[in-house]
Amino acid sequence: DLSASRWCEKKAITSQEAIFRITGRFPPYPVKNLYKGVFRMASKKVAYQPVKFGGGADLDILHYLAEHFKVTNVIETGVAYGWSSLALLLSMQKRPGSKLISTDFPYQQFGSEKHIGSVVPNYLRHLWQLILLPDRQSIPILLGKFSSIDMCHYDSDKSYSGRIWAYQRIWSLLKKGGIFISDDISDNFAFRDFFQNKCYTPVIVRFESKYIGIII
Repeated sequence: DLSASRWCEKKAITSQEAIFRITGRFPPYPVKNLYKGVFRMASKKVAYQPVKFGGGADLDILHYLAEHFKVTNVIETGVAYGWSSLALLLSMQKRPGSKLISTDFPYQQFGSEKHIGSVVPNYLRHLWQLILLPDRQSIPILLGKFSSIDMCHYDSDKSYSGRIWAYQRIWSLLKKGGIFISDDISDNFAFRDFFQNKCYTPVIVRFESKYIGIII
């Protein structure tokens, strides 16, 4: 959507600027540099995967906001290889009792379900639950898993109606002071419309060729 892209472009800042605006600190290093060995092994796994997924999330945004807010209860929709899951779990492993629940709907005709989340190492999987269902089925399950959440990363249904449906339900679970992050918000005006109605001012991040919206 060209209009939505223009709206994002006018407001967008870099990832580093966004992290500083929200936390008061610039990130010292990219998260991939903090955990070089972990990401090296993950990249090797991806290189041998027969199924190719789309572009990844802004891992620095996810990791450093998880660090700053010390999140323990987190949900994400859209996993693919699991890069975003990995960035979150590397922070959450430091806090006992943390739980990340992720959802994705695999391309079953390509046998992709066995490759979803493949970059998440075994030693982090006790903190993680993966639900392989579409949003309309998985999000109601998520709502029953937590009484409240500290953080959400939305990266699944890109349609206007799909986003609004999901945003409403996830927002109801987000605690006061929690973090709501949505990828690809330039696809349409769902993100703008939902949060304008709630009188929140978003932080818009330009990441590669897309835009990410953040609400605290």
